[in-house]
Amino acid sequence: METVAGLADGEELHPLQAEMVARGGVQCGFCTPGVVLSAIEAVRIGAAGSEEEIRHSLAGNLCRCTGYGKIVGSVAAYRDREAGP
Repeated sequence: METVAGLADGEELHPLQAEMVARGGVQCGFCTPGVVLSAIEAVRIGAAGSEEEIRHSLAGNLCRCTGYGKIVGSVAAYRDREAGP
């Protein structure tokens, strides 16, 4: 079983965690573990191809701080990074 605690490599954040920090996708942090794990799985299975798909994949995670825009942008950037050139 994968947990958010196991994603970082020592002090180095997982690429999605780094995107979330860089793009302001985290504020209070309450929803972040669920969002990160859901998003990683969505990208892994190909269910994050569009903003609509990302939002659908994250629908079970409630965020009261960001309005989801920065979260969705972070996931899209991570997805694009994983896809490579």
